[in-house]
Amino acid sequence: MLELRVYAVQRLRSFLRCSPLAALAAVVAAACARGAAPTDLLKGEGGLVEALVAGREKSWVVSQSRRPVRLDDVMWRTLPAAPPSRLRYAVDVPRQGRLDFAVAVDPAHHGEPPVEFVLKVSREGREDTVWTLLLDPLNKPEHRRWVPARADLSRYAGPCELVLETRAFESAGVRMAYWGAPALTSERRPAPLVVVYLVDTLRADHTTPYGYHRDTTPELQRFAREAVLFEQAIAHASWTKPSVASLMTSLLPGRHRAVQLRDRLDDGLLTLPEMLQAKGYSTGAAIANSVIYSAGTNFEQGFDFFAGLHGADNRPSKLVEAAGVVDEALRWVEARRGLPTFLYVHTMDPHVPYAPPPPFDRKYEPHPTPENPGNDPRTDFKEPLDRERMIAQYDGDVAYGDQEFGRFVRELAARGLFEDALIVFLADHGEEFQDHGQWLHGRSVFDELVRVPLLVKLPGGAGAGRRVTQQVQVVDVLPTVLHSQGLPVPRPPAVMGRPLQHVIEGTAQEAPAVSEISHRTFVAHGMRTGRDKYVRRFSPQDDELYFDLSRDPLEKNSVLESASDRVRTLRAGVEASMVTNPFRHNLRVAGGGLWELRVRSGGWIEGVEPFGLGPQDRYEVEGSGRRLLLRLRPRPGAPREVAFSIRPMGAPVFVEGTRDGREIRPADVFIAKEGLHPSALPYQLPEIESEKERTEDIFTAPPAVPGLHVWLTLTPGRSMMEKFDHETCERLKALGYVGTCP
Repeated sequence: MLELRVYAVQRLRSFLRCSPLAALAAVVAAACARGAAPTDLLKGEGGLVEALVAGREKSWVVSQSRRPVRLDDVMWRTLPAAPPSRLRYAVDVPRQGRLDFAVAVDPAHHGEPPVEFVLKVSREGREDTVWTLLLDPLNKPEHRRWVPARADLSRYAGPCELVLETRAFESAGVRMAYWGAPALTSERRPAPLVVVYLVDTLRADHTTPYGYHRDTTPELQRFAREAVLFEQAIAHASWTKPSVASLMTSLLPGRHRAVQLRDRLDDGLLTLPEMLQAKGYSTGAAIANSVIYSAGTNFEQGFDFFAGLHGADNRPSKLVEAAGVVDEALRWVEARRGLPTFLYVHTMDPHVPYAPPPPFDRKYEPHPTPENPGNDPRTDFKEPLDRERMIAQYDGDVAYGDQEFGRFVRELAARGLFEDALIVFLADHGEEFQDHGQWLHGRSVFDELVRVPLLVKLPGGAGAGRRVTQQVQVVDVLPTVLHSQGLPVPRPPAVMGRPLQHVIEGTAQEAPAVSEISHRTFVAHGMRTGRDKYVRRFSPQDDELYFDLSRDPLEKNSVLESASDRVRTLRAGVEASMVTNPFRHNLRVAGGGLWELRVRSGGWIEGVEPFGLGPQDRYEVEGSGRRLLLRLRPRPGAPREVAFSIRPMGAPVFVEGTRDGREIRPADVFIAKEGLHPSALPYQLPEIESEKERTEDIFTAPPAVPGLHVWLTLTPGRSMMEKFDHETCERLKALGYVGTCP
């Protein structure tokens, strides 16, 4: 299966490379009769007629173009501008044309003298300076990040040359500087627009179109009249990282592998923005959730512009109000007028802590009080009424975010962009208010967490006002976007979804939806259809559940025993979707004696690999793959070692046993590099994630002393983020994903 998926991705990459500007070329060809078309200089290397950057010539400049450069959590793809530099492009300026771009100096040079950026227009041997800025990070804090800019070129409509120059007035060696995604645009020219607007932590059943008793989302209700609403849309995880990765790749979490906090989105996978970028689309994102925008996550792949938005005092924060995200999103849309454009918007106002701005903080009762603010169940749940206060504050956040979504839609309409745009509105997951005994999210795969709102406004208003009852999935969004733009939709296993247009037309059968979670010791997998649902929990519970959704839509009563045949079918589907943990467990015994170890798991023990075993050593897998028995006789200087994997990721694994007939004790067990001892036996083998951020190095074997050594190894080819620094850990703590930071 893995080889097949790799082959499919390679074929898809080959197709995308064949004509990287196909969509843009189509727009240009259709517009020829009406004059010059907008041009993205990042994608228009053929128009580069002169290039000299800090003594480097054109071939070097071309090789450095489109590199992503991140400053203050905002990334732009760039043209190099180390002074002295001069880039000259032959262009055809459209009527009412303008150049939209950004400029920046690398942070390593913020303590040095300023750099002047200059834009000129050259025509018939004459050069006119049309814009200039002296970027001075040393003395101007606002110059220590990307500075967006726009130059009006309407008076130069027609063929000419654009000249981009930088100069430094004091020599300080090579100073890295950049032009951010310069594009020649015009609002007079129509072009495709695709918007995916995601609201973090939004329960479907707390919105007006989905029947909530409070009028929390009147703007979404108005939008629903222009869109198709899917009544049963299922996300594939109940927290942000794996759910958004499934949205961007149309793959299940186990396949895209961005499952846990330190997982990064694999750059070997193709994402929706990459696919559109390869077809000539300008791609931008405005994101409030640091889980997605933090450095090292790799969610920026495929984007020309990727803005991680901060809160007060320009600091990363959960409290990034939707207004700022919408403002940034509209700026990107306006800066790419006339070019095929993809925009991803990610707001997160309903996310804990629930803190709606006035007057939304008192929109619903019971109102908060100084003693009972209702912001966060981890600190504010003191009496039963506090649950209702938290729901009221959550709903206030939903209502505030809805106001901003309405403003976004109205602004698109005012610009003449709404009617022909494809706009997808959805959430990544929901929120639990003790529906099944928990708070927040990332703890289960019940419907309050994985059933999300999904509304799709198709170009031209096709299907406006329709409600679709057939179950659909978040992985269907990527194929829907491609299909709407007239682009080919890859087949499985390259993507796992199907275009929602086929569902709307009634030509697609319902597919079961898989949701999974392996997050902070919570591990569960589920399969849902439009009428029932099976859940296999591995941690902290170890059980199976089955719900008849037609009779029990709130999933309150498991009827596992009364539907054995149906359970068997769904169980097989869930197990087939599971993938092996990429972190392998390693057990080593050193010193003398006879070690008899018993390893057990609720998951499946796979890929057992022995090292250094002698003729008297034995290992055996029993219990349908759930138990591993080891009988090992190490000698001084000749330890015995066994490595194995677990399916699915996160399923707990326990070890106990004897040495020379005596039960092993905590002092006999050494954990990872630090050689720590467990508090008791049976001992649960270490996982990369725990309830608190790990400080030990669990990927290095313990010291070579007599005893049982346990540690993890990373499967070759698998990558992950570095250990969190304090700032990153504090960001995750504020979002509820980390309990404590070292």
